[in-house]
Amino acid sequence: MQKGKKVKPTPPPSFQELITLENIGKFIKARRTEQGLSTNDCAMLCNISAYTLNKIENGFEGVRLNTLLQIMEALGMEMSMKDWNSDE
Repeated sequence: MQKGKKVKPTPPPSFQELITLENIGKFIKARRTEQGLSTNDCAMLCNISAYTLNKIENGFEGVRLNTLLQIMEALGMEMSMKDWNSDE
C-alpha cells in the first residue's frame, strides 16, 4: 500500500440506531479510516473497485449483500442477529 495523505478517522454512528444501508456504510467508513486505509487501499484489499466502496460508504442502494460481507470480513467486522423471540 502506498504512502500518501494521512487518513483521518471518522466516528461511527451510534450502535443504537436502526440498521440501514446508510448506517452500515458509515460503520464501514469508520472502520476503514480507523485502520488508516484510504478508499483505494481498502478497495484493493477487498477486491472491489473504489467506486463501489464509495457507493457503499455513502449508503447507495443496490449493493450486493455478499459484497458488504466481503468488505466487513476484510476489515475485521461482523454482523450478527439476535433471537427475536428473546426478551433482550
